[in-house]
Amino acid sequence: KLIYRRNKMEDRVVCSCLDVTYNTIKEAIENGAKTLDDIKDETEAGTICGMCEDEIQEILDELVK
Repeated sequence: KLIYRRNKMEDRVVCSCLDVTYNTIKEAIENGAKTLDDIKDETEAGTICGMCEDEIQEILDELVK
């Protein structure tokens, strides 16, 4: 169940305007994105209404070491 839960979390939509998932943001971070602006450039998440910016920043804080 832990694996299922983790996969479900990674498939969740973070940016509903553009259907950008947690996994897409995670991949952008793995490919070198380190800031909110990097994520916006790589995925376009957060570029329409901006409501997801706080969640994107939380993901960055969690994954960027």
